[in-house]
Amino acid sequence: MEVRRWTVVALIVAAAVIGTAAFASPLTNAGFETGDLTGWTQNVPSGASATVVSSHTGDLGKTYSPVYGDWFALLKTDGPGSACTISQSVSLTDGQTLSGWAAFDLRDYSPYDDSAWVRVFDGTGSQVAQPWYLGGETVDDYYDGPWTYWSWDAPSAGTYTLEYGVVNDEESYCDSYALFDAEEGAGPEPGDDSPEPATWVLLLATGALGGWARRRRGD
Repeated sequence: MEVRRWTVVALIVAAAVIGTAAFASPLTNAGFETGDLTGWTQNVPSGASATVVSSHTGDLGKTYSPVYGDWFALLKTDGPGSACTISQSVSLTDGQTLSGWAAFDLRDYSPYDDSAWVRVFDGTGSQVAQPWYLGGETVDDYYDGPWTYWSWDAPSAGTYTLEYGVVNDEESYCDSYALFDAEEGAGPEPGDDSPEPATWVLLLATGALGGWARRRRGD
């Protein structure tokens, strides 16, 4: 009986480890919860900026707070055509997911179409995906956009580079901002029906206990 009890405990612990690993982010400092850009490579031209903040006020007065945790990345444009970016290279397995949240605080007007994006590059430096994009040509002038969820699944195992960016178009009188955040645990998309790690633990533990009880009854 003691052996069976410890077997159940071992199953619960194993389930917790497996469940957590299944949803672990492959990125370092995915949600910027270090309070800085640790793990990210910065390309910040003169006049631009890449910072980690706890809040931001849009051009029309919208207040942005972190989607998760206490911090998010804030990128500001500089002169026209010179992109401000942060990026991180990561090894992914076939089908492994990168995901996060992005928003665009457009502080310009047509025809000056500033833009912001999430892009993915393969090991050769070729762009393979653009999971999220907003530009002045697609939204209203002085647009305070909402946090928007994005995700991308690697088509094959390999090294990929995730890039967050923003750029000013044609003139530099009006700076725009791009915002980026992610859950450090990098779970499934909010609203997804996939069980959370804690749910997996409960399901596996219940199954183990049920099997032990049936054996005791001789079923």
